Amino acid sequence: MGNNSDFKEAFNWWYFGAILVTLLALPLMHVILGWIVFFFSN
Repeated sequence: MGNNSDFKEAFNWWYFGAILVTLLALPLMHVILGWIVFFFSN
């Protein structure tokens, strides 16, 4: 019973990485978009 290979663990490192990237990107979103608009408006 304890040796079920079909069990997917709830915590995955890919989820942790995606959450970390999202939390870092959200505060910087207006900076990134501002630079893109500034760069392409010239």
